[in-house]
Amino acid sequence: MKLISFVVPSYNSQEYLHYALDSLICGGDEIEVLIIDDGSKDNTLKIAQEYEKKYPNIFKAVHQENKGHGGGINNGLSLAKGKYFKVLDSDDWVDEKSLKEILSFIKNNDEPDLILANYVYYQGRENKGLTIKFNRYIEEKKVVTFDKVKPFLLHNNITLHSAIYKTSILKEAKVVLPEHRSYEDNLFVYYPLPFVKKLVYINTPLYCYLIGREGQSMAQKNLVKKYYDFIYCGEKIFNLYDITKYKKTDKGLYRIMIHHLTLNCMLAVIHSRFNGSKEAVSQYKDFIKMAKKNNPKQFKVVNRRFGFWCISRRTIFGYLLMRFNVWVAHKVVKYN
Repeated sequence: MKLISFVVPSYNSQEYLHYALDSLICGGDEIEVLIIDDGSKDNTLKIAQEYEKKYPNIFKAVHQENKGHGGGINNGLSLAKGKYFKVLDSDDWVDEKSLKEILSFIKNNDEPDLILANYVYYQGRENKGLTIKFNRYIEEKKVVTFDKVKPFLLHNNITLHSAIYKTSILKEAKVVLPEHRSYEDNLFVYYPLPFVKKLVYINTPLYCYLIGREGQSMAQKNLVKKYYDFIYCGEKIFNLYDITKYKKTDKGLYRIMIHHLTLNCMLAVIHSRFNGSKEAVSQYKDFIKMAKKNNPKQFKVVNRRFGFWCISRRTIFGYLLMRFNVWVAHKVVKYN
């Protein structure tokens, strides 16, 4: 069995796909790389096929009709044969030393359902920025349950970039992501959490996350333009589980899930308010009404958390505080 299945959803990625694929070659026979060409109109598929031909023990080129990022992950998960599953976006790359360290850990440890590793923001290929770590919350290289994880601060969260799930856990959870949606990776992370019994943190900068590329979904103008995808995915996450039941049975899991849920509710509100159109404002109000109606107890918990309470207030104070927090985040991370 391959130790990790890397899935690389790729759409019109000919200019930068090689960075992602070259960084994975060092994994050798211990990994498989499924390059999912999402109906590209450039040479993305051709490049993927060239890597498959040159390194048939590592790469597999897969073509599909355009289904978006989530559709690419769904396809990759259906084909994955590795013990663990990792998504690598086509404009990002992995740190080779970190990949070897994680592969070495997996060879000697079969317990964790979830592996967490650091990720690093890059403004350009050489300009290394902020590293997101979890060492203040989890003891390093010790397999633990969620109750051993300290509460996350607002700026920390389990993300697509930090998470490596056991493939069997994703399939047990029946993870299926929406197609033709942006920011669905937050749903990918949330979906399998109740199925995770043990996790481990490896303090190494595996994922190199490129920001600032023209046309990137995380560019500020696209975040505001696509506010409706934050609302769509926020609704999916809110309605997926009633997590209030975990408060008594698994407090550690509850802390992780309510933190993730709150952040996604905040994202839905923030980008809708930044958009400012009548439609956006109406949709974010409908989002809050939906949450109150569908699960009032769960919404009450979210609404009591300071971050969400502040940014959801339709007051000048709430708006200014929201703008300040986003300004700070962008200064630190240096998004466009």
